[in-house]
Amino acid sequence: MGDKRQMTLLVTDSGLGGLSICAGMAARFANDARYDLIEIVYFNAWPEQNKGYNHYPDPADRPRVFHNALAAMARFNPDHIYIACNTLSVIYPYTRFAKETVIPVTGIVEYGVHMIHNALTQDPSACAVIFATPATIHANSHKTALVKQGIAPERIITQGCLNLAGKIERAPFSHEVKTRIDDNAAQAARNLTNTGATVYAGLCCTHFGYCQDSFKNALARHSGRTVKILNPNHAMTDAACQGIISGGSPQMSINIVSRVTWEPAGIEAYERLLCPISPEVVKALKNYRLDRNLFSTVIE
Repeated sequence: MGDKRQMTLLVTDSGLGGLSICAGMAARFANDARYDLIEIVYFNAWPEQNKGYNHYPDPADRPRVFHNALAAMARFNPDHIYIACNTLSVIYPYTRFAKETVIPVTGIVEYGVHMIHNALTQDPSACAVIFATPATIHANSHKTALVKQGIAPERIITQGCLNLAGKIERAPFSHEVKTRIDDNAAQAARNLTNTGATVYAGLCCTHFGYCQDSFKNALARHSGRTVKILNPNHAMTDAACQGIISGGSPQMSINIVSRVTWEPAGIEAYERLLCPISPEVVKALKNYRLDRNLFSTVIE
């Protein structure tokens, strides 16, 4: 590389959700960055073809497997690892990697908490609905942090959306996805006790951002209130780009790796979602590298 300045950023998620963050980063870096070469690596941390982290019956196994994935990520020599998954962000502190690594690692939960806290602080009459996977809701990290920061617990409604992330992963434009979003919005609306005019919808699963209009419209219809979307994916993208954007036109390398396969129909759907943002990321997705030995899922 000679005197060229190089930056490697690694984004990880279980599945395709976090690709929206990669696309946002790639779009910003395409024509404006202070590095000569920026490499973006997207590491799919989904462990088995038909088995995600929540399928491990012993919760203690989840950080052990994720540690193996993180150790594999380190081999890409990233300057920063961004965990674009709320469930994995909650698991991360319990991994051995978290205690041993010198690589900066940032989870997405803190961005969601920050966005919701700012919104509720600036609008004292409003409340928030946290839409997330059941595992993320069960961990209760968002609400616990918000209450510690002075937000009254009754202003925070949590809604665990069973199997919705998986449906968005496989068929984001399907009628079933819209129906499930509508059902979850209706349930959340029934739990609203705050009488303020505005409800903030925190989309605390990276997959949910692809369907933010459906969430907004469904919650507004069922609650009869003004709904404003808070998407932590955008906040993580902003943070990843901060300090990098400057003058210049860098070379950009985008690599997507996975130990499980993605169905062609799913890739086609995400091409529709991501192409308007970053055709380069879509090209990388179509040419993703399948490596069955990317990381070990053996429990040690």
